[in-house]
Parts: sequence; C-alpha cells; structure tokens
Amino acid sequence: MDSLSAGQIAEFRQHGFLVVENELSAEEVAAVGERGDLIANGQAQHVPESSVQLEPIFRDGQRVVEDRALAVRKLYNLAVYDPVMWAHATNAKIVDIIAALLGTEDLKMYGDQFFMKAPETGTAQPWHQDSASWRDIFPMDLVTAWAAIDDATPDNGCLHFAPGTHRWGMMRGAQSAPFIADLDSGKWPSVPAPLKSGSISFHHSLILHHSGANHSRLRRRGYAVHYMRASSWKDETVTDAPKMPPFKQVRGDSILGRV
Repeated sequence: MDSLSAGQIAEFRQHGFLVVENELSAEEVAAVGERGDLIANGQAQHVPESSVQLEPIFRDGQRVVEDRALAVRKLYNLAVYDPVMWAHATNAKIVDIIAALLGTEDLKMYGDQFFMKAPETGTAQPWHQDSASWRDIFPMDLVTAWAAIDDATPDNGCLHFAPGTHRWGMMRGAQSAPFIADLDSGKWPSVPAPLKSGSISFHHSLILHHSGANHSRLRRRGYAVHYMRASSWKDETVTDAPKMPPFKQVRGDSILGRV
C-alpha cells in the first residue's frame, strides 16, 4: 500500500506542508516522550550536555530551575547518540512518507530537534525558513517530520505555516523582513497546524513557519527529524551554517562525494 496518495503529494508540493493524522501509536509516542524527558532531566549520560538548551529565562538566571524538564527549550542532535530516538527517525511509517515526498529511497538524516515548550514559560519561535540556517546543503529541498508528542494547539504554541512560500527561494535578513511583516500583520495568509498526539506534520525546508508561545497550562512537546536525499551536496565553503554530526544513512544507498 502506498504511503501517500497522489493528492497528498500534490498538496505538499503546492502548499509546502502536509498533516498526516494518527501516524504513531500511543506506545511509540510514549517511548519518544519519556526518552525526551529523561535526556532533558540530565539522566542520559550518552547524550552530551551540548545537546540541551534551556529557555532564556532559565539560561539567563531570571528564574531558578526547579524542574529541569520544564526549563528546557529544546534538545537537538539526539538520534546520533540515542537508540530510542534513532528508532523513531528510521520508523518505516515516517520514512515511507519522506521517500514519497522526496522521490527517492536514498535518504539521510540532516539532524533532529526535540521541542519542549513548557507551560507558561515556553517561548515563541519567530517566522523563519529552515534552509536559511541549513544554507550549506543543496538542493534546499529537505523535509521535516514534526511529530506531536502532546496535543499541539494554538494556545500552547502549535506550528503556523505560510502556504506556498517554499517556492520563493531562500531569504535572509532584509530579504525576508517585508514578507514577515506582512505575515505578522495578516496581509499575507498563514494557517495554524494543530496536531493531536501521534499525528505528524511534514514541511519543506524553505516554507516560512513559526510557533507561538505556550500560554496554556499544558505541555507542547514535538520531535522534529530533518531528512534529505543522500544525493544532496554540502558546500564546505559556507562557514556560518550549523556544525552538524556526521549525517546518518536512514534508508537506501550512500552516494560517493555527497552528504
């Protein structure tokens, strides 16, 4: 059975994102959520402390950390160290969809991020394009699978997308500023993407997207894994992109001279 219909693939190509409901079982969600909390609490010695980022009010000492899991903003570069997170990144249900969207079975993981967004202290993420950071990877045609661990709602900071903006190319600084101003003022359309726990949104690395602050009393954890074709090329002359661990093969073949 095909992982996606032709209509779903066309929707992704037109809008730059796609929501797939109820993709993960309750057991799969619980395994990732519990491991994320374990790592956030500093109880996973195999994951370096450099993979943990606190919310600004805790990082700057404005508030004392009482519950470390609720003080963490995000975790990143987990699956290269942790077998539970790697099992999620290579979950066939997810990778089948990625393969359909990217049109190849030869896939590598660029990286991963576990977003914690705790009640009341979880901060917003401004409008951005992922490839504006990952600007050393070509083509700029990566796909993120954002899995909801908790229900993600407008109140607790679900993702919002600006449909079709993945077709505008990569923009930075002054290039993107007028469009972000239009999005903030409502002159350009954007849509929220609320997700039930176990559902996944897939988005293109060039689509403009953001998430709001968590104004609720409910957690909003989401685990995002970023995938690219194994035929992608890394421009080593770009020196201001994130320094990533070696890219791990997710499926298919590696290609000599590429990522």
